[in-house]
Amino acid sequence: MPIEQLAVEAPISAARLTANTIKDIWSVMDAAAEKPAPTQYLGAKAIQAIQGVTDQAQKTVNAAVSAAS
Repeated sequence: MPIEQLAVEAPISAARLTANTIKDIWSVMDAAAEKPAPTQYLGAKAIQAIQGVTDQAQKTVNAAVSAAS
């Protein structure tokens, strides 16, 4: 492949790569924007369970905060 042809094709390839990357990023952001937040369909206990916060752990934290007050 002659150097002249590389010089012509390199900017085109870079532009194509940039355009495809922007499309991919836009697609992910668009999908995330349309997705409802977990707080819209999960209760507080469900969110805590997903985060690994159990009732016992919550009681322990509350007791520690109350004792410190």
